[in-house]
Amino acid sequence: MTSSTLHSLHLSPAQPANVGEALRELAVAGQRLVMALWAAAGSRASSALQRPALTAYEEAEELRTFALSYIDSDPHFANDLFAAADRHEVSARR
Repeated sequence: MTSSTLHSLHLSPAQPANVGEALRELAVAGQRLVMALWAAAGSRASSALQRPALTAYEEAEELRTFALSYIDSDPHFANDLFAAADRHEVSARR
């Protein structure tokens, strides 16, 4: 018969030198968190303000312009893009 013994290690968490030091570390971490959240919120707001929402017609026109760039190299793909633009524009009218 075989037996196994598990030896447990008693590790204690790292203790800050004093309460004041722990509070300073907490304040710095909190400040970094607030700054990161502020920066993330600002970048989302600025990216939303950069370009107004396009109408379905404008989106379809952008896709048609993109399709024209493939008309010589891959006409079948370009035709698929033209058809998708038409479908998008028609579906928005309903």
